[in-house]
Amino acid sequence: MTLVAPLWLLLALPLGLALWQWRPASPLVLLLRALSVLLVLLALAGLALQLPSRHGVVVVVCDRSASMPDKSDDLHRQAINLIRDKMSADDELRLVTFGRDVVLEPLERGVPFNGFQQSVQPDASSLGEAIETALGLIPPGSPGRLVVLSDGRWTGQDPTTQVGKALARNIAIDFRAIERLTAGDLAIARIDAPSQVATGEAFLLTAWVQAPEAGSVKYKLRRGDEVLASGQREVGSGLNLFRFRDRAVQPGNQAYTLEIEGSARDPVPENNQAKLLVGISGPKPLLHLAPQANSGLNRLLRAGGLDVRQVDPGAMRWRLEDLDRYSGLILENVPAEKIGEAGLQTIAGWVKETGAGLMMTGGQRSYGTGGYYKSPLEAILPVSMELRNEHRKLSLAIVVALDRSGSMAAPAGAGRTKMDLANLGTVSVLDLLGPMDEFACFAVDTTPHLVAPLGNAEANRAKYRADILRIQSMGGGIYVDKALKAGLDTLQRAKAGTKHMILFSDAADSEQPGDYKRLLELAEKAGITVSVIGLGSDRDKDGDLLKDIAKRGRGRIFFTERAEELPRLFAQDTFVVARNTFIDEKTPIHHLPSLRTLTDADFPSPKGLSVGGYNLCYLRPEATLASVTLDEYKAPLVASWRAGAGRVLCYTGEADGKFLGEMGKWDRVGDFFTSLARWTAGPANPLRDGMMLTQEVREGLARLQLHLDPDRLQGAPFQRLPIVRILRSSLGQVPHARQDTLRWTGADTLSLEVPLGAGETVVCTVEIENEAPVSLPPLCLPYSPEFKPSQRESGQLSLERLARATGGIERLALGEVWRDLPRQVQQVPLARWLLLAAVALWLLEVLERRTSVLANWLRRQSATLSNAANSEARVGDRTERAASARRAKTLSGPSPMPIRPEPVEAEKSATSAAVPSVTEEKGSVLAALRQARRRLDQREGS
Repeated sequence: MTLVAPLWLLLALPLGLALWQWRPASPLVLLLRALSVLLVLLALAGLALQLPSRHGVVVVVCDRSASMPDKSDDLHRQAINLIRDKMSADDELRLVTFGRDVVLEPLERGVPFNGFQQSVQPDASSLGEAIETALGLIPPGSPGRLVVLSDGRWTGQDPTTQVGKALARNIAIDFRAIERLTAGDLAIARIDAPSQVATGEAFLLTAWVQAPEAGSVKYKLRRGDEVLASGQREVGSGLNLFRFRDRAVQPGNQAYTLEIEGSARDPVPENNQAKLLVGISGPKPLLHLAPQANSGLNRLLRAGGLDVRQVDPGAMRWRLEDLDRYSGLILENVPAEKIGEAGLQTIAGWVKETGAGLMMTGGQRSYGTGGYYKSPLEAILPVSMELRNEHRKLSLAIVVALDRSGSMAAPAGAGRTKMDLANLGTVSVLDLLGPMDEFACFAVDTTPHLVAPLGNAEANRAKYRADILRIQSMGGGIYVDKALKAGLDTLQRAKAGTKHMILFSDAADSEQPGDYKRLLELAEKAGITVSVIGLGSDRDKDGDLLKDIAKRGRGRIFFTERAEELPRLFAQDTFVVARNTFIDEKTPIHHLPSLRTLTDADFPSPKGLSVGGYNLCYLRPEATLASVTLDEYKAPLVASWRAGAGRVLCYTGEADGKFLGEMGKWDRVGDFFTSLARWTAGPANPLRDGMMLTQEVREGLARLQLHLDPDRLQGAPFQRLPIVRILRSSLGQVPHARQDTLRWTGADTLSLEVPLGAGETVVCTVEIENEAPVSLPPLCLPYSPEFKPSQRESGQLSLERLARATGGIERLALGEVWRDLPRQVQQVPLARWLLLAAVALWLLEVLERRTSVLANWLRRQSATLSNAANSEARVGDRTERAASARRAKTLSGPSPMPIRPEPVEAEKSATSAAVPSVTEEKGSVLAALRQARRRLDQREGS
């Protein structure tokens, strides 16, 4: 036995004194009370038995990385169920899975494992981290064992570093190897090029190709989408060197892709293509997106000496390596839908984390009316785009008809459904409306269901929001004609000057259009407009129907295949309907002295200088106002600020078109826009002399180094260590960022190692105090390290070493792992039973104090036992006397039987009084004993 918390026993002395001081009158009650107190003390002190046992914990560690063979998840499931079926009620089974991430999978006792519920990034194998996590799941002192189901390939932490922890706790690591067949694999083992070259410089790319046998290999090298070299050459068994030559074209970076193909089927085709990025130093141009091919703003900037590359918005892929070729981005009256949600997120991350610049100009397809409200880009702009009620001139009535058909129940990421995001979009419309506006909402399947009746938006906001957010998909399809009729009938009763309907529907499941053309004719006569937001593509089967509804309804049509864009599209349509966010009137403007901080030049405002229209926005508190309108709104025309490491400038007027106004005739308009764009581009050479930044990729890590001048003046060169902003992006994924600091690795060198993931592009930006941020060229891995040939050969050996070092085995019979758990002394806590016993004693004490039943029972038992003992003693004496008499008679020989005289009356009376009759105690044990004694006396007398 053992005590887990013996300190509780210190209470024994005060409790004993208390019991003695207030002891009850009955000793029995005192005993019961003392025993119950003792049991509670022992429970608090953690009394436990120490018994040897094999029952313990088995943790299964499953490899779900990309290098595993097809259907390996099914093999994992079968293995887990084999182990689960052999466990006893006292055993525990835990499950850890890993790729790049390490996650714990839930297991229900008594329920077969049906498959993995959580996802892991499969582009890496964090075997070491998974084993560390698994060891932490086995309680100290409990028998345990690990079963690793993997191909043995690992990245990140070396799994052998966990051997010491396993040995210290007597935990063996078993394994079962599950490998993909790799015989005959042709692979690009390595590809190299200079990390950075100068513009116009020629350089060499080298690649090592590992061939399983001699033969011919086809190859193709691309720079972006352009094929630089291709052909076929003979290779020998083993490593073969391929060399290519190219020249740096423009500052930024150049992306290269090498592809190879052998004559036989390749079991691991993932390593037949490798990617490489080469940084090119020099001043980068500005990227310009404009709605028309020959932008007047672009001509002005070029005439001002700026290197500006105009690109059609639809031609951009919005990857970090593409954006890194430019110093900044100019968005000239381009709607957000032309860029897309993923593109907007990438631009926002690129500006904030890499120190790039962004300049946005105004127009009817920009800012709020262009769909930037509630977009990822809005947060980094120095102006806000809300609809302020004090600047509203017309009241607005909006009815939203929401498709709640079965397709809306599909998941849309982050635990939300398409219906949830449509609800949020409807709420964003409601939030934009004010006390002068009216609002109503229907949820539609085969019939319209009124969710929010037509009413004042401000007064009913809280209730409407709650009701809308509770809308759920109920099955069926949306009947378009019934949705239109319900919305139009409701708007007929509205009092607002502007009446508008938003129809949200699935572009692939819009049923029963009915006589929608007649309904929309009636809507046009009543001054009601109808916009359509279609979830899907205009190529879906009902895409043409939705476009025709929007056209006949004099509204707008929006299509999106990404449900997360719905809130932004709902808000964009509301902005357009409100119309007062774009002021299409001639408006005088004035340049403030703070404009000089952007342009390094004075731009006095000539008399009569005006714009033909602008987007009504509001200055954010920390932004710098450089130019302002002189109308009733006093709105910002030019505003700027720093967003993270980047520079963002907003010009709310139109830079080219009919709303340019008198600005187009101003003799300094070219210098004005060129100065704003030059500030957006930032400095060309931000680092001072004596500093140099370098980076290279080694073993899946990007190694950054800041080199200082060895001949610099002594003393600390920095008050604080330089910060590194690390931006990661994968195609189609939201970029994510983090920060770290450079650390001293030598007298004149600071360094940082950044892990790279497969399929990721990583851009590092270094911020040094009193210096402008420096963005380094983007980096990437050739392919996932899961498929690196040198790793594949050591997979089985890694597992064998782990097992041999910890006393494990290759586990072929998985169910027998429970029999191999080590016998260990385990503590069996008794606190629960001790407390139950204490409660029982307490109840017994209460019973005794109320009834004295125990004391009475003990007295009866004591009397019975005493009488029985006395009777047995008398019988023993008689028997002894009789035996003595017989022995004496035997020694003296036979003699005539003496005549026993009759007893006198007094003796008879005494005898009668001493010996009670049999009838008086019939059935009593004592009576039976006395009767036997009397018979013995009679035989002796005879």
